[in-house]
Amino acid sequence: MAVQSGRLSFVAEWFHVEAGITRTYLLTYHLSDNAIEVFDQRSKKTFLRRTKIPELTPRDFFVGSKINVFGRPFDIVDYADEITRNTLAKYRKRGFVLLKSGMWPKHLGEFLTTIIENKININNALMVQFSPKTVTQFLASKQDDVHTSVLMNELLTGPAISMELIGDNVAEIMSACSKYNTENASTTIVLSPSLQQLFESEEVRYGCYCPEREENVARDLKFVFEERHSIIKECRFKNSTLAIIKPHIIKDGLLGQILNEILTSGFKITAMRMLLMARVNCEEFYEVYRGVLPEFIPMVAQLASGVCMCLEIASEDPEKNSHQEFRNFCGPMDPEIAKLLRPHTLRSKFGISKVLNGVHCTDLADDTNLELQYMFKILE
Repeated sequence: MAVQSGRLSFVAEWFHVEAGITRTYLLTYHLSDNAIEVFDQRSKKTFLRRTKIPELTPRDFFVGSKINVFGRPFDIVDYADEITRNTLAKYRKRGFVLLKSGMWPKHLGEFLTTIIENKININNALMVQFSPKTVTQFLASKQDDVHTSVLMNELLTGPAISMELIGDNVAEIMSACSKYNTENASTTIVLSPSLQQLFESEEVRYGCYCPEREENVARDLKFVFEERHSIIKECRFKNSTLAIIKPHIIKDGLLGQILNEILTSGFKITAMRMLLMARVNCEEFYEVYRGVLPEFIPMVAQLASGVCMCLEIASEDPEKNSHQEFRNFCGPMDPEIAKLLRPHTLRSKFGISKVLNGVHCTDLADDTNLELQYMFKILE
């Protein structure tokens, strides 16, 4: 990807919670030094001078993405010039996939690992639970796309995982994947060997719903992630605990691997959402560590640096204490200690430092419901 000017320019919005208004900015990303400039369109003043933000990369910037600039979350809503539009439009297409309840508990980690290896990014994810009313609304415009009665029954049998995908021709690729090795297989899209191997499995192939036509992608994304249809899968708040997969794991492409570790180690996911947290919310969430851990400020900065994935985790064995079991599975906060004492734990395998330790888990059993409430109920 080359940009003649050496920069990418976007129209970005920030919602000012206290004032209750949305403000529009011109956001410029300089490729040469990972620097950001932000210009306030309304006041016609520079909001942020050219400043290096090392954790941001070109792949973070596309229409529909959310980025954090010093704890302030910006939504990128449009391209600001034709050079950026012409450069990114073909590389940053949006796709939608719905993983059905019969597929994702066994294959979620493998699915994510494979599509990430194929340069398809996960921009948003949400566990949903359809009701007869909401599934009818969701399928209302799909009479020509799918066997709606079959899909309706499948979506009513249990929670599904919806995802917004970003990548080159992602809608066409996912549609081709869902038809791979069938009489309707696409002859125009050549799938990589890893995608072919993944979708050889009928359980995977028939366990995914993807829009047949690219114009339906935006409609499905809007229904799930923007419109309020009360389809988010509620937490159970009973013998469960919170896990947060940190931004550095997602940026490093390890989301599928860490989810696979969780789902193959005696745990199940009972609620899921991906979100970008404002710095003030990260500080509030970590408030208990202020003045206790010297890493408090960098911990806040890491959590605010990009999207994270929040999970409600429960033990497969209802007789076990989910909080204690999962806390033991995560291991010590310091990955170096984990590598020495608990080498089979998540933080030993995925952690780099006390701050970049892969995953947050609730420390105290009494705080599990409080943390779950904060991530799944309080934060919008």
